[in-house]
Amino acid sequence: MKEMISSKTDSDVVALLCERQAALGLSDSSLAAALGYKNAKVIALMKSGAMKVPLNKVAALARVLQVEGYELLRKVLSETAPDLWCAIQDIIAPLGSPNSTEVNLLRHLIQLGGDDEATPIVFSGKGIIALVSVE
Repeated sequence: MKEMISSKTDSDVVALLCERQAALGLSDSSLAAALGYKNAKVIALMKSGAMKVPLNKVAALARVLQVEGYELLRKVLSETAPDLWCAIQDIIAPLGSPNSTEVNLLRHLIQLGGDDEATPIVFSGKGIIALVSVE
């Protein structure tokens, strides 16, 4: 078991989990509870590399660690299902990988629009984008 643990320390997911957990001062118990687990051992298993982050927990984990869900999903799939991640990338490649600024812009657009259509207006060459809600 110790060999398995030490060989998994190069995991980007484990590194991110440990880094953000420490930065936010989260215990294994509080992190487990936020993910819907009753036992904190599941977090220890993830951090050791003995258990992969389940795909159905990626969004919740991203929220609690305060990281972009897309970026965490990319890391998890790259490590656990690289062929699946490649297929997803092939489909969304024309969009590229959104950076945090682009994701933030999309969030604002969705929030502004609510159930209505919101239209971004780009002022060409000015580096300015206005979000306009259509009422």
